[in-house]
Amino acid sequence: MIQIKNEKVIVDGKEALLFGGELHYFRVPAKDWRTRIRQVKEAGANMISTYVPWIFHEYEEGTIDLTGETRPERDLATFLQLVKEEGMFCLVRPGPYVMAEIVDHGVPTWFIDTYPEAVAKTNEGKQHPTRVVSYSHPVFLEKVEIWYERVCSVIKPFLATNGGPVILFQLDNEVGMFHWVTNQPDFNESTLKEFTEHLKIKYTQQEFEHTFRVPYADISSFSQVKIQKPEPIYAHALRNEFGLFLREHYRRFIEYLKQSAEEKGIDVPFVVNIHGFHTIDLTKRGTMYPIGISQLLETAKIDNVLMAGDYYIGNIEYDNYTDIVLANAFTKAIQWNEQPLFSAEFQGGCLSDKPRLQPPTYDLTTRLCVADGMNGVNYYMFAAGENYENIGLHGKRHDWQAPLTADGKKAPHYSVIQHIGKMLQVFERPLLETKPEVDTHFGFYPDYYMTEFYDEHTKGMTDQMHHERDAYLYNGIAKSLRVNNIIYDAVNLLDEEELDPIKLPTLWMFATEWMDEHIQQKLVNYLENGGRLILFPTIPIKTMKNVPCTILKDYIGVTVKGHKSHGFAKIGEMDNIPVQRQELYDIESGAFAWAEDDDQSVIAFEKPLGKGKLVMFGIGMDHNFYYQNDTIVHLARRAGIESRFQLEEELDITVRTHPETGSFIFIQNFDEFKKKTTIHYKGEPLFAGKELVIPQRMGLMLPVDVPLTDDLTISYGTGEIYNTEHDQNKLQLAIKITQPEEEFVFTTSKWIPSENENVLVHKLTENQYKVVIRSRDESESILFNPVAVKASNL
Repeated sequence: MIQIKNEKVIVDGKEALLFGGELHYFRVPAKDWRTRIRQVKEAGANMISTYVPWIFHEYEEGTIDLTGETRPERDLATFLQLVKEEGMFCLVRPGPYVMAEIVDHGVPTWFIDTYPEAVAKTNEGKQHPTRVVSYSHPVFLEKVEIWYERVCSVIKPFLATNGGPVILFQLDNEVGMFHWVTNQPDFNESTLKEFTEHLKIKYTQQEFEHTFRVPYADISSFSQVKIQKPEPIYAHALRNEFGLFLREHYRRFIEYLKQSAEEKGIDVPFVVNIHGFHTIDLTKRGTMYPIGISQLLETAKIDNVLMAGDYYIGNIEYDNYTDIVLANAFTKAIQWNEQPLFSAEFQGGCLSDKPRLQPPTYDLTTRLCVADGMNGVNYYMFAAGENYENIGLHGKRHDWQAPLTADGKKAPHYSVIQHIGKMLQVFERPLLETKPEVDTHFGFYPDYYMTEFYDEHTKGMTDQMHHERDAYLYNGIAKSLRVNNIIYDAVNLLDEEELDPIKLPTLWMFATEWMDEHIQQKLVNYLENGGRLILFPTIPIKTMKNVPCTILKDYIGVTVKGHKSHGFAKIGEMDNIPVQRQELYDIESGAFAWAEDDDQSVIAFEKPLGKGKLVMFGIGMDHNFYYQNDTIVHLARRAGIESRFQLEEELDITVRTHPETGSFIFIQNFDEFKKKTTIHYKGEPLFAGKELVIPQRMGLMLPVDVPLTDDLTISYGTGEIYNTEHDQNKLQLAIKITQPEEEFVFTTSKWIPSENENVLVHKLTENQYKVVIRSRDESESILFNPVAVKASNL
């Protein structure tokens, strides 16, 4: 039995932190399957993930080989049996789309060539440039049904509910991605007829004519012909409505696949993958990842479906690491409360060898996500291989800078992943109970990311939203808060329930000039009920369909005198701050920022409203200078928000905690030089005030009051325990050495730590011991003997 409960996956009553690796049986010689599975397991993993490519198994229409009859690498059942024998979980991903760097993204080429009527169409009536199918086309669904019938019959005996390894089943992959990256939604006739029905159900005649300014009698022509070349009078409303429709369209496709799989006996939880990270140069960015979240927003509401992200950040560093933080926050905001934060494609390499990904990237990215509450990680790829029978989109080789090369050798980052995997095994039980502590929340408005397509009339609006969310949210306030260790989560503003000031005492709201009526009213209600709202960098005055709406502005009761691009501002006591955008207000009371020009206009103010308080920050800043971060600390204090940590160095620090299983302090150093600091948490020193050394581009996960066994608790530790050996006569801990002097305090009535030339033991109380390690080696061990053995020796 598989349960998804309290942000954990529970298999047969046992809670599991999923730590997996993508191993494609169809790219590895069958004779090497067991060896590769064992190598993934050796890295501390407990899960194997694999695509099951339709194109590889049904190489000719009507001829499906899933048993290895035509070549051993098609024998899916044997591969799953080996995963079972090695005691691993399995995530299967049978498409119909798999992407996976495969020709036609895993859908058989024969289908696209033979049934062109089922391929998505552009607004000019041509075949979609990516050859993506039309998801709801009956011919496509008919062929998918045949594929699912065959592949599910192989998978079913290996489900965990039948004693097998398969605990998760992915439905399709990255739905909607091809439409976004090409700015070409699907204009196939079947999709447009579906859109017509959507409009008829949603709108009355009066509502339709008021919204689109087109006669209701023309609704079919409007939704199937005029949509392909919209006129200015309705272009904004149409773009918005078609985006809302596509969310439901994608949901119906996934619901169809889920129902089909369930009818064929698949009774484990399902997974849907979210796309969105994009390459810049040596790094990647996640500023467009919420586009994928927006596209799959309705899909996230399907029962028993886990939303999972594709996380590809390139070489993680100071300039992009907060993109991961926001990806975590926004993904959690749209998923159902019980599911864990999970990445089904967590960066395990890169398609090409440029940029070269450095081992510390894997260390820092993994730690950052676990710190933010991620309880499921699947590295894509984990093992390189070969594209047999010309299925490779990029040729024969599929190296991917994977931890395991095509011939099974271990790449430099294998050991980095292995250390984290082993450490997570040691602390799995107590870590799963903990959750991140947060100081504040962002309001996540998915409609600001419904920008996956546009036309000549709406390009200006989508470009503006794109620029402002990148500059003022991602590179601005969200980054400044996190680098100052003010930890945030997010809440989905499109959820039906009201914002509760008790659960959300403070809310940061990035706004553009567009915001729908019900969202503006929701923010008004939040203030009325006692919330503290930090709104930036503008007050919205239009809906997402680009018609006037001033509900929030009228409630605030302030006159906007105008806007200025670029310039300098005085914010609090800091003057001459460069800013990119200023909104000018006719207000004096509560002002705390002014434009540095002739009229010194107010550009930020605070104002009591209802039972709450508004902090209006009418300033857009792309934070190009470190000192700009200080202004955001000042802004946070106005809303009563401060970091719980005090450090001497700039480090990323978070805590996962639980009243019964203790806390884990996560510290990340994204810079190229080591740093030294003491750590104070809520005003109290951690680790007895000991100064810690955080090596360059490395992180630490340090336990505080964490039970390691039934009768051994780590009161605190400055080093990382990555292995335990435990029986009734011995307990031995393996420690990775990072400090000149590692220090642990243990509480136990059953065990006594032993000394050696590198390990010193100080008895603090009857049941408490300080263990100090001084070693030049990379690792050291602490050996514990039972109290009874020690007493008998005396």
